[in-house]
Amino acid sequence: MTKSLRRRMRVFVVVVILTVLVLTARLAWLQIYQYDHYTAKAEGNRLRDLPILATRGEIKDRTGQILATNRPGYTVSLLGLDRQKAADVIRYLSEILAIEEEEIREKIAKQQFKSYAPIQIATDVSPEIVAQLEERRLDLPGVIYETQPVREYPRQSVAAHILGYVGVIRENQYQELKREGYRFTDIIGQSGLEATYEKYLRGQDGTLRVETNRFGNRVRELERINPVPGNTLHLTLDLQLQEIAENALAQVIAELKESGNDQVGKGAVVALDPSTGGILALVSYPAYNPNTFYQDYNEIRDNPDKPEINKAIQGTYPIGSTFKPVGAMAALEEGSITEKTHISCGGVKTFFGSDRRRCYGYTAHGALNVVGALQKSCNIFFYEMGYRLGGERLGQYAKDFGFGDLVGLTDIRGEVPGLINSPETRSDFMPGDVLSAAIGQGHAITPLQLANYGAMLANGGIHYRPHLVKEITDYTGQVIFVQEPEILKKLDYEQKHWEIIHRGLEAVTEPGGTGSSLRTLPVKVAGKTGSAEAGPNKISHSLFVGYAPSEAPEIALAVVVENGGLGGDAAVPTAKLIFEAYYGEDIPEGNEEM
Repeated sequence: MTKSLRRRMRVFVVVVILTVLVLTARLAWLQIYQYDHYTAKAEGNRLRDLPILATRGEIKDRTGQILATNRPGYTVSLLGLDRQKAADVIRYLSEILAIEEEEIREKIAKQQFKSYAPIQIATDVSPEIVAQLEERRLDLPGVIYETQPVREYPRQSVAAHILGYVGVIRENQYQELKREGYRFTDIIGQSGLEATYEKYLRGQDGTLRVETNRFGNRVRELERINPVPGNTLHLTLDLQLQEIAENALAQVIAELKESGNDQVGKGAVVALDPSTGGILALVSYPAYNPNTFYQDYNEIRDNPDKPEINKAIQGTYPIGSTFKPVGAMAALEEGSITEKTHISCGGVKTFFGSDRRRCYGYTAHGALNVVGALQKSCNIFFYEMGYRLGGERLGQYAKDFGFGDLVGLTDIRGEVPGLINSPETRSDFMPGDVLSAAIGQGHAITPLQLANYGAMLANGGIHYRPHLVKEITDYTGQVIFVQEPEILKKLDYEQKHWEIIHRGLEAVTEPGGTGSSLRTLPVKVAGKTGSAEAGPNKISHSLFVGYAPSEAPEIALAVVVENGGLGGDAAVPTAKLIFEAYYGEDIPEGNEEM
């Protein structure tokens, strides 16, 4: 063998040895150092971690009656969809589920074909649909259906604006919540308590590890981590009172329509516990059924009465004569009058030299003190109070009672502040505007503000934060949150002035008062009626605010019936039906007065 040949042989041997060493080292790296990585990757090809949805927490009224719960329903998803068969599977699913193919493709695209996670296509699917899927199982590789909890509201539309509704997470919500473990197919609270207390109600999903075959079909279960149910909300709401209030308002509106009022159709009722601020009832009429909100959405959207709007906290109205106790208290506190002061009402009176004002129907009430003026709702008396006080001082007392600002409800979103008609809020406020302001015109208030005002009149000036959630318990029943009464403001007015106002409000429901039909109730009611101008060619809004029993108030009540007419035409009859039914006696109807 020549010298050059031996040299080439040595080079070849060295190359072979190096190649073998490199391959051996690579094999050792893969088999030893990367063993866990590739083992996990191989397992991932046949193992799937499926979410087990947690049961959403229930919502109950103050006595434990269920307002929101869950029922079993079928969910259809894709798991390990074969791309080669995707078009056929999507077409079959579209036919069976009555969903557009494009919508299914969009849901798949959002998951980017991640075969390890199920792609939810449809929820709350009927057993009949599931039977069709089962019949075509061979045509639907990768399609799975499972039983999952579906939100249910057993009382249908009762307390709809309080409870709200749930729906599939929106894109902007998903971007905000995905860091907290939310999936783009998750069902979350979209309105009401469901939205505000989403993180309490949601619970913690579990996991089911399964082995699947190459078609994505489940072969066997390997491991289960059970979900943790959501927490339960216990409300201050009294379901009995809520249903009574909803039925009363609906009945009065229906009767007004039958009598020829073609403008009536909307309204609100709010009842508070004046000793805590707990909301006992909150009604916005008309309402919707949260069980079918999305199915009914087009009808709800096109309804001119706007059922989706919570009129109790978002509707704003002139307050009308229910504002008069503000002027009465302001005049007493400022020393403009005493209980013995009498103002003469001849039916009309001129202020500021040329501003001629009148009482309703030009009624001449004669000489009245503050108690009589509240009882008769005398405009002339309160025009005089506004004239003596001025816009700034009257506006400040209105602010003291919570008008023109948020009342403080945080349990449901959307409360609006309204507006006080005063020089502070209106650059064009003229001297004569104080006269209108004194009888409640020009202000914009919500029914919740009106009820809070009623509670402050009842309890002597304490503004409690209105609230709906009393406590929260976890799935074991352990209390994890308690809402204690929270005082936001306490008015430092003289006790004797409160007593005068209380006598005036009690006189309203006695013979000769504007709410005298309430005298026949089994409890003594104190209150104030009102009618507020709604605009040209519009029937006035009908209002009532009051509390009962007057000697030891348990309920502060506000009623607003849009375009209902005088206070005695709609709001007082509604209040009467509510108190009548709640306190449990069948009282004969009385004659309503203005």
